[in-house]
Amino acid sequence: MRTDRSKICSLLSVFIGIYLLSIAGTATGQAIKATPAEILQSPDKYDGKMVQVEGKVVSPNFRTSKKGNAYTTFKVTDSQKSTLSVFSFGTLTIKEGDTVNVMGRFQKIKHVPPRYTFYNEIDTSEGSVERIK
Repeated sequence: MRTDRSKICSLLSVFIGIYLLSIAGTATGQAIKATPAEILQSPDKYDGKMVQVEGKVVSPNFRTSKKGNAYTTFKVTDSQKSTLSVFSFGTLTIKEGDTVNVMGRFQKIKHVPPRYTFYNEIDTSEGSVERIK
């Protein structure tokens, strides 16, 4: 009986490991690399998808929600001056003019009830923002 439990636990561990690797792959390996200009030229193509963009930080804004959650918003712009909005939980260590690599889910239109609507935004909740040195 103990052997059957050991086998079941081993199999369960393997399946959990595979599942966790698939989640990590979704966040990193399957993001579509694009420029802000490419995304803005065909926003429907990228809507709801994980994207990865590189660009300069413009207008970083560090805030705290009414519930006490810190968040950062900024614009990321490319060499063609095409600009996307970025949302990230927490206080990022970025400043105006930094070059960053942003990975997150792009949304052409994002509604936040009861009254906010955001356009062409990358939400990094499932991704990351990394400064490039």
